[in-house]
Amino acid sequence: MKQRILIVDDEPVNTRFLESALGFLGFDVVIAHNGREGLEILTHMIVDGVLLDVNMPIMDGRTMLDELRWKGYTMPVIVMSGRIDESTMRLFLQEGAQAFLIKPFDIKPLQNICQRIFEDNQEQQMSSSQLSSRR
Repeated sequence: MKQRILIVDDEPVNTRFLESALGFLGFDVVIAHNGREGLEILTHMIVDGVLLDVNMPIMDGRTMLDELRWKGYTMPVIVMSGRIDESTMRLFLQEGAQAFLIKPFDIKPLQNICQRIFEDNQEQQMSSSQLSSRR
């Protein structure tokens, strides 16, 4: 079963690259152009992970991440930004992000981080559901 990844980014060139690259890697991809749109998608669709841009209009990445965690969503989130300092990175990690990608990035780091985080998360969920079904 393909894992579904929500990409939240307002730059069409970024979303096209990510959609193509992640599709090639075997992920099902859904696109949102800002945090508000991303949250709306999550009200009617289950995703296995989120690639979240920091700087966007309407609702930025930090606000969306806060909303995700406040609403109880636990899926892994990878934050993306072209410019981010170390203190901002720490803040995102404290607020529930699992990793960062600094733009621009190549397909290999994208592949490595997505497989490591999203596939590990899927394996953990499958193990948890097997344990709970045995009880």
